Amino acid sequence: MFDNIELNDIDIFDKKGEELPELILDSINDAICVVDINCITKYWNKAAEKLYNIDKEKIINRHIKEFFPNSLLPRIIRERKAYDNIYNSPREGCYNVISASPLYMNGRLIGGISLDRDATEFIKISELLVKAQSNLNVLEHEISIINKNRYSFSQILGNNNSFRDSIRLARNISKSNINVLITGESGTGKELFARAIHLESGRNGYFVPINCSAIPNELIESELFGYSPGAFTGALKSGKIGKIELAHNGTLFLDEIGDMPVNMQPKILRVLENGEMTRIGSEKTIKTNIRVITATNKNLSEMVEKGFFRKDLYYRLNSVVIHLPPLRERRDDIPLLINRFIEDYCMEYGINILGIAPQVMEIFRNHRWEGNIRELKNIIERIVVLAKNNNTDIIDMSFLPKDFIGDRIINPYPKQESVYDLNNILDNAEKEAIINVMKNTGNNKSHAAKLLNIPRSTLYFKLKKHNLEE
Repeated sequence: MFDNIELNDIDIFDKKGEELPELILDSINDAICVVDINCITKYWNKAAEKLYNIDKEKIINRHIKEFFPNSLLPRIIRERKAYDNIYNSPREGCYNVISASPLYMNGRLIGGISLDRDATEFIKISELLVKAQSNLNVLEHEISIINKNRYSFSQILGNNNSFRDSIRLARNISKSNINVLITGESGTGKELFARAIHLESGRNGYFVPINCSAIPNELIESELFGYSPGAFTGALKSGKIGKIELAHNGTLFLDEIGDMPVNMQPKILRVLENGEMTRIGSEKTIKTNIRVITATNKNLSEMVEKGFFRKDLYYRLNSVVIHLPPLRERRDDIPLLINRFIEDYCMEYGINILGIAPQVMEIFRNHRWEGNIRELKNIIERIVVLAKNNNTDIIDMSFLPKDFIGDRIINPYPKQESVYDLNNILDNAEKEAIINVMKNTGNNKSHAAKLLNIPRSTLYFKLKKHNLEE
């Protein structure tokens, strides 16, 4: 664009002068480059040498594009326009933030100057953060799939009529925003139902559980509402987000709601009525969009009558009441649950258990199960661990704790297998189905697992269980 201009009458680049200006420029941490109007490099400070690993002797009197094809200096000379804090990559693998402007003397354009600040490390860190965020998104997606498979209604086992009615009611109200109260004894699966409702609802936010009985009364407000920086002695300097705020666009699960302190109940009521909350020590009101699911093993209506629970909050929470029957009222589901828990723990501990002695199953069916499904699950895990340590594949009376059967009348004669034994019928049907699918798929386990609608790991377990391994 510009013709070569002789600058013999301008000695700004060639004049030796005093050493002070150069000393000053070399002490600056930013890389400084000066070019003439033809983009020939005339000055290159020590910071530039260090940043780009190019000695002054190599670049002086050479065209800037020989070293930096994407240099901004030719552009500012061509456009006669300054640029400030521009992200630039003058060459591959090199990133900086540059400010450049044209140089004038006596109103005449004589060249350009640039100040480069190294941003390579920042860019690399940024790229790592982007990659980490991408990996996090993938992990969150995988976890959501795992949670869906683990906590969906399809994973809740039970054929008992009363229990199936509770499942149908929970599924039917899942997609609404109505508040839900889940009642039942400890260990009946109240949190499992709450998680299934959240997944079925399709809400984008988190499922945030909090056990009201496990948090001291003086701390529950800060756990639920959070606090602003310096709200009280011992508070984090950065403040803390509360469970309610964390559950925005999601579900807040208040377990053991009957143990919530009376002084906290009106504050929860305000959140339910107005969808607003305020952190401790703050005057700013925060809007929240949450679905509240509560659970209790207490009789809230009796607590209301005795003044231990607010009536207005109770009627806010019990828009829909889902009652989960205790395990002793759904004994027909016990064999189904036992088989599932045995499968799960066998895969976890690497053991193959082929069966349970009929007498043991009879004890399970007649046990009081005061701890309900949680108690059953714990005893099954104990049995599987003991079976592995004893290298056996049959669960008999020797694996049951003494206090578990101490007050029971045990039939000393094991029952004979009946042609109507449902467990045997189900096992035989399962084995036959697996044989047929493996045959039709040419022993392709991946394809067979898809047809059976079970994980491949479960198929491996069942092949070993039925002695169908190749």
